[in-house]
Amino acid sequence: MATKLKSLKAGMLAGMAAEKTRSDAIDRFARAEAAISQHPNGLLQSARAMPPQSTFSAESDESVIEGRTLIKIPIAQLHDNPFNARRIYDPAVVQERAASIATHGQKTPGLAASDPTRPGHYILIDGHYRKRALASAGKLEMECFIETDLSDLDFYRLSFLLNEQRSDQSALDNAIAWRQLLDEGKVQKEDEICELTGMSAGTVNKTLALLKLPESVLAVMRERPSAIGIATGYELTLYCKVAGEDRTRDLATRIMNDGMSSREVEAIRKQAQEGKSRKVKEISRQYKIRTESGQLLGTIKEWDSGRVMLDVQLTDRSAREDLLDVLKARFGLDKTLI
Repeated sequence: MATKLKSLKAGMLAGMAAEKTRSDAIDRFARAEAAISQHPNGLLQSARAMPPQSTFSAESDESVIEGRTLIKIPIAQLHDNPFNARRIYDPAVVQERAASIATHGQKTPGLAASDPTRPGHYILIDGHYRKRALASAGKLEMECFIETDLSDLDFYRLSFLLNEQRSDQSALDNAIAWRQLLDEGKVQKEDEICELTGMSAGTVNKTLALLKLPESVLAVMRERPSAIGIATGYELTLYCKVAGEDRTRDLATRIMNDGMSSREVEAIRKQAQEGKSRKVKEISRQYKIRTESGQLLGTIKEWDSGRVMLDVQLTDRSAREDLLDVLKARFGLDKTLI
């Protein structure tokens, strides 16, 4: 299974690289979809249950888009992928792409599938930025290739692969999508996410840990999620445990504004941990109180923090009252505490 998915990914990456050198733009999704269409039971089926197949290559000269449909879909009838790998969209990027579309039109088709619950409607698998840009540019339709026979996990897996090869899939996007897959029972455990994405168990665990950050910190990250990778994000989760929400939010803002590296954030986190674990022994001084005859009455202790403790024993009632009168005159006393 893992080998087959790696083969799919490698083929897609190779194909994308080849596209850049061609004057006639080739649909970059077609070959990936063709590979997925060979797995009618979904991408998680066991490799042992499948017959050996040749390695998928997006650079193949064979036409793999024969018989596939390219149509224009009204944007009002084109709905976002409920299992889309991307969850956060930068408005500035949408406007940039809208300006390009207004000038040059839509160059790359999206990828969609028929919505089984709404006849005439479609679910967009890939091209969510393009869809938003088209709408912003005042366009009413979007060109899409139509795919069929995809499972819920295929919807996620295909969008993940295509986003990943473009190098714009953020750790926070992944965390949100993976948590949905787990919460809705599409996958039962983190190991299945590893199988879906080809990522290590450690990476999956650290990615999901991002969602344990306070909402105010996540709100900062959502402004530009690509600025905080998994290593930096995980350091933030560790820092938050010792520094608290406010300081973590401030650090996240610094990362966004100053482009801090994960090593720099790690150093700040370690410094905070050392400061919390180091117990500074407070220095105290003690003074003995004696009568004129030298009899010990008690002690006065003071600490650098400003704390003062008086501990005396006066058997003579009038002496006690005289002392209280002096303290009341100097500081004032709450009678309920006497």
